[in-house]
Amino acid sequence: MSGRQRLVTGLTGLAVAVLAGVFCLLSWDRANQVAGIVSALVGVVALGTGALALVSGREGAVRVANTGPATAVGAGSHANSGLTAQRIVHGGMEINGTAEARAEDGGRANTGYDQL
Repeated sequence: MSGRQRLVTGLTGLAVAVLAGVFCLLSWDRANQVAGIVSALVGVVALGTGALALVSGREGAVRVANTGPATAVGAGSHANSGLTAQRIVHGGMEINGTAEARAEDGGRANTGYDQL
């Protein structure tokens, strides 16, 4: 788990604990009102976060460098010491320093970018 993931998990746990404590101190009617307001705010924040991720300029660039050798043996086998993807990466690709890729007995080999 990365540092950011730990931070988000910890803050989420803290928020749940604080809200549980607040709800225990309030009457049922008042706790219901607070829960409705908190739910609405969290929903708007989640919607905004999702929209921000969609329009963000950082689209997930891929960098592949200094890979090891790859060997494919047999018909239908595939060796790639670079990048294999189902579609073009929109954030950009940088592929350099790839090692040798070999194919034997009807296999396929590639050292750069290979689209499936």
